[in-house]
Amino acid sequence: MTVFILGQEFIANGSALGRVFAIAVETGRFGIALVARIVRIRRDRATLYQLPDYLLRDIGIERAQIRSVTRRGGQDGPRG
Repeated sequence: MTVFILGQEFIANGSALGRVFAIAVETGRFGIALVARIVRIRRDRATLYQLPDYLLRDIGIERAQIRSVTRRGGQDGPRG
């Protein structure tokens, strides 16, 4: 959070070099968040694939739905 605030200050008040630095920091934060999301999706997917079918039914998904459920992150799609 501190880095984000620092980046905003550079963008608003700083020199061109400061703005470049702030953009690099923000890009790095985005990249780290993206990698963390990918790791979380793969971990969750592996955990769900290990569960037996009766537990998946209790959760409310079928084995064929694991990829789409983990990709969307639990958000309801057009079919509910």
